[in-house]
Amino acid sequence: MCHYVNRKLICPYRYEYTKSLFVLYTGVIVCAVFSSIQLCGVIMASALLLGLILCAGLTSGDVTHFQCTNGSVCAGDRVECNCTTNTGAIDWTISYAVLGSSNQSWIPVTEVNLNIIHNSTKEYGYNFTYNKFNDSSMLTFYLNASESIFIVCKNGNVSDNESTIIRDSGYYAKAPTNLTTTFNANGVTLQWEDTGNNCTSTVYQVTVNGTSNSVLTSYNNSKTTLLIHSSELNTTETYTYTVRGWNGQQSNISKPFTLAPHEVMNITINTTNTTDPCKNSCCANVTLNIILESLDPYVKHPNQYHNISYNSNTGNIPVTYEVTGYDETEWTGSGLKYNETYCFTVTPMNNFSTGMPISNDTTTQYSCEPPGNGGDNGDDKPGCNTGCIVGSVIGGGTTLMIVIIAIIAIIAIIRRVRPQWLHRL
Repeated sequence: MCHYVNRKLICPYRYEYTKSLFVLYTGVIVCAVFSSIQLCGVIMASALLLGLILCAGLTSGDVTHFQCTNGSVCAGDRVECNCTTNTGAIDWTISYAVLGSSNQSWIPVTEVNLNIIHNSTKEYGYNFTYNKFNDSSMLTFYLNASESIFIVCKNGNVSDNESTIIRDSGYYAKAPTNLTTTFNANGVTLQWEDTGNNCTSTVYQVTVNGTSNSVLTSYNNSKTTLLIHSSELNTTETYTYTVRGWNGQQSNISKPFTLAPHEVMNITINTTNTTDPCKNSCCANVTLNIILESLDPYVKHPNQYHNISYNSNTGNIPVTYEVTGYDETEWTGSGLKYNETYCFTVTPMNNFSTGMPISNDTTTQYSCEPPGNGGDNGDDKPGCNTGCIVGSVIGGGTTLMIVIIAIIAIIAIIRRVRPQWLHRL
């Protein structure tokens, strides 16, 4: 029986009907040639019986082979199906449904009959071909996004058919997870996982959001890692990012990150007097403890170091040191002058930016005794040491010199007046 599909007349059994008519017409011709009533009866009966068998499909229409693209199929992938029957006549029926819609009933697309005469056609993006050498047919098409395709292959015998359903696997993809951030010399690397997506043609859409902009920029990426150069980011902003996988499945928001260093909130200074590195003079050791601001622990910063400089109230010449050990917050300086006021300045830094400097001062005021002295003499005054003795010797020598000079002067005077004394005598 023929019927209309999409305004087109479809006759699934026309191939068998044609064969039966061929046998019937042949019988009529034989009857006319030989003019034998008995022979004509036999031929006509055989033609009628053969036609009934072919049209009813009592001995034909079995599907002997059917296979479609197996495994995961994603939107845009090419699908291929092959079907073979034992008569060579093949019917294809195509229907579809939209994944996720409220109506999951199959919607007819087309129905095609192929045989040795009608051996190829293309309808609605579905390509049908027929191979006369092995009585098989091939169907090819490209799968649309969020679609499910129902494919049936048969040849008249509805009870013997093969079918399959091709679904867009990407529709069931899970959103990317485990979003992480890693700093490197060039910038920041974003990385995520997408184990719930079997589509090999996935393109991820990465959206980076800044505190001053709702959407900083978007990237299309085929891998699960993305490097963003530091030149693309503002060092004073905090950023988050999201990743959309196949079919628009979006991840959660990543933990925030920034290129800015941890700012220094305060500096505590501890001083101790020492004589070890000072070589017979008093000096002091200073230990700085750098206290960072209490920021959100979820905000990720690059590893940082600190620039430390100091100057005294007399020299007023800054001396600069760098605490190059990443994330260290303690520094000890030795050999500073005794009883001196120093001003320390600490500046936080990382590979991308410099923070605000903060200063604090301290005075190295401690009682100090140079090494080698005689100790405390009990009157809260330093005991005399070798320096005192040398000073005493030097002081005594000076007095003697003055006396000698006085005696020489007296002798000179006496010599000048001596002749007058002798003359009187």
